[in-house]
Amino acid sequence: MISDQNSKLFRGMGGPGLAWVRTGAAGALLALATVGCSAADPSDDFSDEPLGTGAQEVRAGTPGGGVGTVEVGLCTGTLLGRHMILTAAHCFDGDLGSALSGTVFRTISYAHAGGTWSCMTGSPASGKCLTNRAVFVHRYQQGSDAKYDLAVVFTNTIGGAFENVTAADAADGFYTGSLSPAESYRFYGRGYDTPDGTGAGIMRYMDDSLNWVGERHFVTDAGYHRVCVGDCGGPYFLKEGSIATKWTFGIQSNMDYSGTGCVAEGDKFRGMRLTPFRASQINDYRADRGLPPCVHPSSSSPDFWVCQ
Repeated sequence: MISDQNSKLFRGMGGPGLAWVRTGAAGALLALATVGCSAADPSDDFSDEPLGTGAQEVRAGTPGGGVGTVEVGLCTGTLLGRHMILTAAHCFDGDLGSALSGTVFRTISYAHAGGTWSCMTGSPASGKCLTNRAVFVHRYQQGSDAKYDLAVVFTNTIGGAFENVTAADAADGFYTGSLSPAESYRFYGRGYDTPDGTGAGIMRYMDDSLNWVGERHFVTDAGYHRVCVGDCGGPYFLKEGSIATKWTFGIQSNMDYSGTGCVAEGDKFRGMRLTPFRASQINDYRADRGLPPCVHPSSSSPDFWVCQ
């Protein structure tokens, strides 16, 4: 295995619009794209290395107001600015069929701290949406291939902003640089509130680290830490120590489960990475909707992107 120790080193200062520095990103990204660990099974790109004992899961909690986390119908998404949500493409297979873009009808609700909500597509300002409203979706694909499972959601009005949220509610942006196979993260979702698949629709967060990293997706093994139905589209955030950042590096994509609605212990769940290609694709979608591109917060932060 080629080790990229520098890819694990990053530092930052808290607060909106903060500048992050992460070392070794350019070379490490190429290395991760072309070289795998000896523990990985080349037949499926997934490591069989056990996760370890560090996994924990905290249910029914949304620290920091959920860090831009929203409910998009039955799925989860990430609010970036007031104009755009990132989520999983396959959440719209039933509405769009094979089409890659179009208008769909959804309830989209923002998860505030303390379990409170606001409706982003109309009323009520306090509480979850009660009525499906039209929104516009761009997605990369039909289906749940974890390498391409990205959708971008906008208001149905070109250039419009979502309601009952401010820019302070959104995540600071997204990260497109290198990732370590041991990358520590905080994940947000709105799946089941127990590992055996009971108590649906609870917004929660989970702390863990990645197990395997590829060019376009990553893998985490499941212990008590689970991903369930409803978690798809939920964001993975860079994490330093015990403090979750507000920069997302990927979204929950597909999962393997049977019977209970949650991935089985010892099984693998997969997410899609945000990469420089994804950044250009997102900006193409934004241009189509009359929105300015996502940009680097500074010349010293080429792997980080901020979206209005």
